[in-house]
Amino acid sequence: MHRVITVAASLAARAASTAAFAQEPQLTPVPAPAPTAIGHQFQPDLSGGFSRTIFATDESPDFKVIIRDFAFPPDKQPHNVTLSSGAFVDLIGGEGEISIAKKRLQMTPGARSAVPAGAPIEVVNKGERLMVIRALILEAK
Repeated sequence: MHRVITVAASLAARAASTAAFAQEPQLTPVPAPAPTAIGHQFQPDLSGGFSRTIFATDESPDFKVIIRDFAFPPDKQPHNVTLSSGAFVDLIGGEGEISIAKKRLQMTPGARSAVPAGAPIEVVNKGERLMVIRALILEAK
């Protein structure tokens, strides 16, 4: 008799868990948001070009790290950017001239150059598309 009660209790528990599982609400899948063409949108800046912050952190007690892109239209006009802190700049894409502290550089995509704090960066886009440079900026706290 004890065995019959144990089997019956086991079957009842299994039936109850199956019924409870069957009654769980089904979640309706939510569509993922459509990806945007650019993760961080460019905004007009004082240089006459555009800029956007890709990454910024101030976890260190001594300095802040900022990665910022600057884009310049294909207008063959000089655009000036001055960073308040030291940085490294890379040519991401486009064709043109880059001068740092009035010293003209021969930069190809992927080339990197150091920029002292306060040194003017002059960019002239001589191509047909946007010219983009990326700056890795290190700000002291």
